[in-house]
Amino acid sequence: MRNPARRQDVVSSVCDHRRPLRVGLRWLALALAAALAALAVAAPAAAAPPTATDRELLAASDLGGALPAAFRSEVKVEPLAGSGAGSFEVWRHGTLALLRFLDPKQNGKAFLQRPEGTWLLARGARPVKLGTASRLAAGVSLQELVGLSFAHDFTLEDVTRQGTGAAELVTFALRAKRTDLPYPRASYVVRAGTKRPVRIDYRLANGRVTRVVEISDWRPGARLIPAVTVAKDLVGGRPPVRVRLVALDERQPPANLFELTPAGDAARAALAKR
Repeated sequence: MRNPARRQDVVSSVCDHRRPLRVGLRWLALALAAALAALAVAAPAAAAPPTATDRELLAASDLGGALPAAFRSEVKVEPLAGSGAGSFEVWRHGTLALLRFLDPKQNGKAFLQRPEGTWLLARGARPVKLGTASRLAAGVSLQELVGLSFAHDFTLEDVTRQGTGAAELVTFALRAKRTDLPYPRASYVVRAGTKRPVRIDYRLANGRVTRVVEISDWRPGARLIPAVTVAKDLVGGRPPVRVRLVALDERQPPANLFELTPAGDAARAALAKR
């Protein structure tokens, strides 16, 4: 006869070996469920037409709208690899802007933004009108340094949300209203809890991302003004560029500064003598 006690021991042994397997499978199922839930939270929702609340958030987080209507600033552009760093003085009043190189080796070179386009100015030479895709030192565009208004210079097409609560990111799909802007499309990513943008993806007309600008630091104060941004070109092979806002003062520009006249030349020459 078989020993009943031994048979019970064998059955118990088999059950003991199966118990860890069942426990392991249970934990695996829980882990998979948690992972799927996390993916559901992290995955962006489908793009939706903008609502009035979305437009209010875009206006509240608009970098260009936070800048004074008239100001003077100093900006330093630093490639994260290699040479090409430069310092600039920027004057803006409404849609008019002047970007002047502070490096003496540039011999009075400046860029002038007017309603009819952007001009390259050089001491002793006639102004040269530039195309909309023109780049300054290290590949940075004039509009990036002067400040774009994403709520006014672009048309809001749709909105995508990702995450919930304080971690929610809202992506505004934008299309440029004017042909003189550096890119025809942009994705403007805003953290809803703080109403601050975290990243701007500049896109071609076909939607391809070619340039990414990330905001890494902010100036103190109530105005929504970045202190440091990092721009990355996804085509062309240029190294990433750090843009530092060294100074910003709300003030009126000198008279005639934005004119393509002898009076304008004199006003710009006076800046270099300070």
